[in-house]
Amino acid sequence: MGRNSAHILVACVAGLIGLGLIMLASVGAFSPDNRGQTLFFLQRQGLWLAVGAGICVGLSRCDAKTLLHYAGWIFGIATVLVAFSLIPGLGKSVKGSARWIPLGPFAVQPGEILKLATVILAAGWVKWQGPRMKNAWYGLVLPFLILLVPVCLLVKQPDLGSAAFVLAATAVVLFVGGAPILPLVVLGCVGVAGVGLVAISMPERLDRLVSFMNPEAHRQGGGYQVTQALIALGSGGVRGVGLGQSIQKMFYLPEAHTDFIFPILGEELGLVATLGVVLVFLMVTLCGGYIAGHASDLSAMALGMGVTALVGMQAVANLGVVTGLLPPKGVGLPFISYGGSNLVLCLGAVGILLSLHREAKYPAEARQRRLVGGGQ
Repeated sequence: MGRNSAHILVACVAGLIGLGLIMLASVGAFSPDNRGQTLFFLQRQGLWLAVGAGICVGLSRCDAKTLLHYAGWIFGIATVLVAFSLIPGLGKSVKGSARWIPLGPFAVQPGEILKLATVILAAGWVKWQGPRMKNAWYGLVLPFLILLVPVCLLVKQPDLGSAAFVLAATAVVLFVGGAPILPLVVLGCVGVAGVGLVAISMPERLDRLVSFMNPEAHRQGGGYQVTQALIALGSGGVRGVGLGQSIQKMFYLPEAHTDFIFPILGEELGLVATLGVVLVFLMVTLCGGYIAGHASDLSAMALGMGVTALVGMQAVANLGVVTGLLPPKGVGLPFISYGGSNLVLCLGAVGILLSLHREAKYPAEARQRRLVGGGQ
């Protein structure tokens, strides 16, 4: 794969974004949140795409050492922004969740920024601790204690999904960085149990979990979205009903432009398109892993694996939810669903991978350098 990994990565991401824009143009006209504008979501996503592309290019030109040097500042600013979103008058609450900070006609979701900032901090921790990463206290306990405040802030919003992604992505980075496996598994089990306890303590989340166990029995309640999503996927068949011809998007399937855009894609474009999207996400993950695996040092490798896992886990979570394999949780499909903050996050992750790619050490190039050196 070598140097072509970056080209494949960029091509896959561009394809996903293009498909997402097409689907937003198709779905947006029927959303009750489009403010009476047929192309409202498409136009907004286009503006966020411009911002995200700029950040992607900027990060691709920033070497990993510089990024990790300022990891603490990046993480601190992201944590403060999450705290601001909880302050009445500064933050914006939608459907009972205080996750946004309004900026004029737009709204930024600090939790998305925190996901990427946490990965950068964890990779910086790997660099700072060095050999001490093999010690459970320095390699696991201390970094997770540092995350306690921002994770609690995310739970307070409440945004259990982002809290889970922060913990999971951090675990990936620390594992790559050399943290001991057994204590990591124990902490992982404790973390999953903790998130589960918090979830069942919230009536709305508990209803979602109960509905997940038997969506047919709760098809008019907590299982409504998943049931309608499965109807959409089944209606599409192999070839789909045709672009723009979806029935489920006509106010039957809530959040069709965000979390549940994949079922509409399946209904309109069919099984071939949905399998193609899964394959492209697999290629994105493989390219990211390949680039990270050839990073210049261990901390850079941990950073690359972390941002790759962050994008990949969100894709798996979304696809699992809309197909009824995972409990419902508000997480969009990277690069495709409407959501400016998440799009910027994912493009930022791609920018970091491109930066690591510039500094990577690939076997073919190493052999070529040895041959040139031997010839001299």
